[in-house]
Formats: sequence, C-alpha cells, structure tokens
Amino acid sequence: MIHVESDKVGGLEHSTALVPVETLGEVITELLRPVMQTIGKMLENNTAALEQLSAAQSVQNDRLEALEKQIRLQTPVSGKQVSYLNDAIRARARDLLDKRDVDDSKATVKLGNAIRKAVLSRYGVSGLREVPKHEYNVALQQIGMWSDALTVRDVVKEARKRAELAEQSSGVDGEEAPARPLD
Repeated sequence: MIHVESDKVGGLEHSTALVPVETLGEVITELLRPVMQTIGKMLENNTAALEQLSAAQSVQNDRLEALEKQIRLQTPVSGKQVSYLNDAIRARARDLLDKRDVDDSKATVKLGNAIRKAVLSRYGVSGLREVPKHEYNVALQQIGMWSDALTVRDVVKEARKRAELAEQSSGVDGEEAPARPLD
C-alpha cells in the first residue's frame, strides 16, 4: 500500500491517500489519460496537416511538371538546327529523285517543298523555325523516312516532261530548233 496525504499549501489543496499497489497502475492510467488523449488529438491533427501538405506538394509538382512541358513545347529549334533540317530535306529530295534517274533542280525544290510541308503539318507550324526543339530528332527521322509515292511520281513525271520539252526545243537530232516568232 502507498500512503497519500492531503494538505493546503499556498491556497492549493494537496491530498495524500493510501493507494493499494494493485491499483497503482489504474491510478497512473487515470492520471495520464487526459495527457494521452491530448497527445492523441495532437497526433491526429499533425497527421491531417501532413496529409494536407502532401496534397499541396503533389499539386505543386503537377503544376511545375506542366509548366516545364509547356516551356519545352514552346522552345523552338535553333538557327543551326533549321539549317540542318533544310539540308536533310534537300538531301532526301535528291535521294528520291536519284533513285528514279532524275536530275532536275526544279524537281528537287518541288519535292523538298512537299517534304517540308509534311514536317510543318505534323507540328502545326508555318515554318521550320517553329518546330519544337525537343522534336528536332523526330523531325530529322521523319524527313529521312518521308516517301509519298504519289507526290514523287508526279514530280518525276513533271521533270521528265520538262526534259523532253527541253530536248525538243534544242533540236537534239541534228535539227535546229524552229525559230521563235518575234513579237
């Protein structure tokens, strides 16, 4: 048994009483219960606050990610990259025409314009300078793989027709070309 006494000191009552050892745990539990409840409530509040902070951090991360993506999408290729794209377009046009034994600068330009138009329409832009920087390698691959058979056929047909007309007007078979009437 534990002896607890009671007296009044400085206007506060202090009591002592005998408490059996078996019930000491219960007494301590009763004394600590309000403290433990307060700590429990604080922990619940802290947990709720941390969940709110986590949700706010998640929203902020999503916003930053969207902003970074938007910046990447709006950053255009450099001038040097535009030059490389144009070179790749001309080279692809020449390759496609060389495969069909056509050597015509007008045909190269026309086919190059068709390739350029395909690249521009893919990105919804009006000039190669507006192609997004992060899409530069994809644009180069698109140029390298471009092969619109109908367009190539039409350009080759026009180039051959021009070549035939040029042959006829130059009088290839030893004949002189007929003189043009002067206006």
